[in-house]
Amino acid sequence: MPVSPVPVVFPAILILVAALLFLKSARAGRNASLVAAGIVLVILLRSFVPGSVLFVRAALGSLPAQYEFARWRENHSEQIGELVIWPFSPDVLGGYASLVKAANAGYPPAVFALGVRLKYGDHVPRPENWTGAGGNHFPQPERGQALIDQAIEAGYKPKTAEARFYWQEYRKR
Repeated sequence: MPVSPVPVVFPAILILVAALLFLKSARAGRNASLVAAGIVLVILLRSFVPGSVLFVRAALGSLPAQYEFARWRENHSEQIGELVIWPFSPDVLGGYASLVKAANAGYPPAVFALGVRLKYGDHVPRPENWTGAGGNHFPQPERGQALIDQAIEAGYKPKTAEARFYWQEYRKR
């Protein structure tokens, strides 16, 4: 589920270097292999394992996991970027799709987050029959406010103001 092949290619190159060092000496090859294996393990543990675990839990029907998986899809590429310096872009549309699944199941934080995104148009797919401006900003205030009200009625209490929710709470790592 990587956003870019770099986190997979980079360790493969390290393993190839280790194999080439085996030709020079067994000790150098063994040490290089251990370093390469450590780097591969760090990349897998920090970037891919959490998303895979969330994906499995979400697929098994856990609504909090579905919500966190939506957040992870939008944030994980930035975590990969901390480890491997490469231009990554977040999977906002994939995160939106996962958020819709959790919201449709009635999970209040997901309903609120979806409502805020729709109300302010933050990274929302272009609706059918859209007659407004183009770009990636498609506000739908009536639809969004209805979802926000629904989540608040269900007992959800956001920690930040509604207008800043997406960037300060939802996309917060």
